[in-house]
Amino acid sequence: MANSKQILQKLARNAKMLGLTVNSESQSAVVIENGSNDLTISYVDASFSPAVVGGVDSSSSPFLGIGVGNPGKVKISSQLGTTVALLIDSATAAKVLCMCAALANDIALMDGATVLADIRGHSDIIGLGQ
Repeated sequence: MANSKQILQKLARNAKMLGLTVNSESQSAVVIENGSNDLTISYVDASFSPAVVGGVDSSSSPFLGIGVGNPGKVKISSQLGTTVALLIDSATAAKVLCMCAALANDIALMDGATVLADIRGHSDIIGLGQ
């Protein structure tokens, strides 16, 4: 749904402007230096269930219904982040979380495939969150 490549590029630019060190950036992830616990930011596309939103056939009118505005989630993870406290373990990690929270997207703090915490996006567009 969203332009994940552009969102990740924006996050990398914002991190650099905040004085954070971006170790690598690709079309699927941005890695930010955080000592021995580097943070990986990626994007999770929105998923819709059912596939037909608002009872309208998506082949004839794919953009009806509020569900199609769903921006997906920004995902933050790290090698050592098996709990929220271990993931957000420094001032750098707190800056990264704050930087990601400036977007409208929901944020998923992750340990592999396990969601440690879901943080809601901008309150004015709560109906658009994942």
